[in-house]
Amino acid sequence: MIAYPLAVGTTITRVFSAGHSGPVLVLVHGLTSRADRWQHNIDVLAAAGYRVLAPDLPGHGFATKSADFDHSIPGYRDFLLQFLDQVDAPEAILLGTSLGGHVAAAAAIAAPARVRSLIMVGSLGLAPVTQEKVERTTAGLRDMRLEAMRNRLLQVFSDPRHVTDALVEEDVRINASPGAAACFERFLDYFAHRFNDDLVLDGLQALGDRIPLLLLWGEEDKSVPLEIGLKTRRHLPQARLGIFQKTNHTPYWEAPALFNQAVLDFLAGRMTQTTASWG
Repeated sequence: MIAYPLAVGTTITRVFSAGHSGPVLVLVHGLTSRADRWQHNIDVLAAAGYRVLAPDLPGHGFATKSADFDHSIPGYRDFLLQFLDQVDAPEAILLGTSLGGHVAAAAAIAAPARVRSLIMVGSLGLAPVTQEKVERTTAGLRDMRLEAMRNRLLQVFSDPRHVTDALVEEDVRINASPGAAACFERFLDYFAHRFNDDLVLDGLQALGDRIPLLLLWGEEDKSVPLEIGLKTRRHLPQARLGIFQKTNHTPYWEAPALFNQAVLDFLAGRMTQTTASWG
C-alpha cells in the first residue's frame, strides 16, 4: 500500500492505493473520518485481484479544507466521479461507509454505467435524519476537545480497546486543523436544511438489479441502527444484507477478516443468501 497526493478538481486529496490491475475498487470513508480508516482492508482486497483506491473526501483527512467547496452529498458525489476520471477508471466498484455509503450510492444513481457493484456499510441516506440526529451531529462537530472526541469514538466501536489515546489525539489534530471547522459548518448547514432532499432509497429502487448491491451492517450499530438496514433490504429485494455480530458502526475495523471475506465473496458471486450473519 502506498499513499500520494492527487488533484481532483479544486481539491488536493490524499489517496491510499494497492494493486496495479484488476477491477477498480474505491473505498469511501465517513464524516470526520479519512482514508486511512481502511488500513485493515486495502492490501487484503488488492491481494485478491483488485486495484484498490481510497481517497480523503474534501474537508477531511489530508485533503484540501476549503469552505468554498460544496460540502454536501451532491458535492461529494461529483468529487467521487471526478476522482474516477483522474485515476483512469471508466467504471469501478464503490464501497462506502456511513456518509461514504450515501456518497457512493448517489454516484451510482447519477452514473450507473460507471458502477460495477455497490457496497454500503452502515450507510446514511437510506432514511431521513431526525432533528435529534441533526442536533447531536452539530454539537459533536463543534466540540473537538480530546474527551469529547473519545466519547464520540466510543459510540462507533463495540470494543473500547480500539479507542486508543493515539487515535483520539490524531482525530482531534486532523479534525481541528486549519480550515476544518469552516468545512464542517458548511456541511452542518446542508445537513440541517437539505440533507433529507438527497436520500437515495428511491433512486436505488429505480435502478432495480442493474447494479449488484450489498448492504453490510454491524449488529450493534448505534449511529445508523441495524433496523435501517433491515428495512432497506425489504425495500430493495435485489440487495444482499450481511450482519456482523457484536460489532458497531465500523465492521471494517472491528472485524476486518470477516468484513474482507464478505466483500470478496459478494464480488465473486459466492454470497447466495439474501441475508447472512457472521461473528
